[in-house]
Amino acid sequence: MPVLPRLRSKVLFLGSILGLTVLWPFAFLIFRANRIAPGEGLSLFQAVPWPAWLGLILFWGYFLLRSFAGSERIRTLELVPAALAPSCLLFIVGESATEILSQAQPYARVSMGPGVWISLIAFFILLVALYSRTGSGRGVYIPLGVGAALALWVLASGQLKDLSLVTELIQRRERFVSELVNHLWITGLSVGLSTLAGVPLGFIVFRRAWLRDKTFYILNIVQTIPSLALFGLLIAPLAMLITAVPLLKELGLRGIGWTPAIIALTLYAMLPIVRNTYAGFAAVEPELAEAGRGMGMNRVQLLFLVELPRALPILLSGLRIACVQNVGNTAVAALIGAGGLGVFIFQGLGQSALDLIMLGAVPTILLAVGVDALFQLLIRLATPRGLR
Repeated sequence: MPVLPRLRSKVLFLGSILGLTVLWPFAFLIFRANRIAPGEGLSLFQAVPWPAWLGLILFWGYFLLRSFAGSERIRTLELVPAALAPSCLLFIVGESATEILSQAQPYARVSMGPGVWISLIAFFILLVALYSRTGSGRGVYIPLGVGAALALWVLASGQLKDLSLVTELIQRRERFVSELVNHLWITGLSVGLSTLAGVPLGFIVFRRAWLRDKTFYILNIVQTIPSLALFGLLIAPLAMLITAVPLLKELGLRGIGWTPAIIALTLYAMLPIVRNTYAGFAAVEPELAEAGRGMGMNRVQLLFLVELPRALPILLSGLRIACVQNVGNTAVAALIGAGGLGVFIFQGLGQSALDLIMLGAVPTILLAVGVDALFQLLIRLATPRGLR
């Protein structure tokens, strides 16, 4: 009976299989006669020249075999094609879109189909699988940096200008920048307010056990309310309050818009911050506190020199959850006039324009991923070397 080869990396196998699914049955590019016309899906073999699709097959075929054969450790040289592949894919997509539109009517559009998006997800999974199996030397990150620089060049050079998503961005670039800044402002202010309130509350809950269950019970109830429902519930009370206190109106507060959005998002961010602050202080070893007292530290010194540094990584994990959560929830706040990237999502839904939806959705996803990566770095830096 033949012996099946041993699967060495399930994640690498999953990424390779997902990358090969773009061969069939998903459309690689979508052609439309105009912005809102029904699209015609083009397969990978129809959309790109044969050297491109052959290279893609060989690329994923190699890493599929690699998930079974070879050594457990990934060589640095193997990281080079994996890091450069996403930029090469975007370059090919841009070239193919330009070629298709050169033979079409002036108002025709070419969009990235499910095949392109699945390929980008597969590349991300591939890089995660490869970097989890490499050494810790600094040289392993050079291919990733080169790949990121190449991707930025592809985006900045105008190579993707004929894609419908980029066309929507060019037509709305001033509005896009304005809504992006608004999105960041609402997210940052709500997380900042929840941090100012949540960290002290988490510390008080840690010190006063009788408050613990009551506090978490209330915060859990808030967390279970759907975001849109909470936005709506705040409109009427705020409108009544602002009518009763004219000074609030002069300060720019309104019953709709950014005011209920920031209040609701602040409430949503409280639970992860309070819970992780409590968990961080609870994780401080009693021996550390006892050693601090033995050195003559008072309560304030013990807090800032011993307890807070030890609790900081867990506290930052709560901030990471709150920030990523609020980046997504801010998009929903566009429905009550708060603005943000959700404006494009809901405009696209109303106009049945997929690329307008993606103009709001893709930057929101990238923001969430970027915020998560930033906090992961901060958590790593805040964690003592011996505890990593």
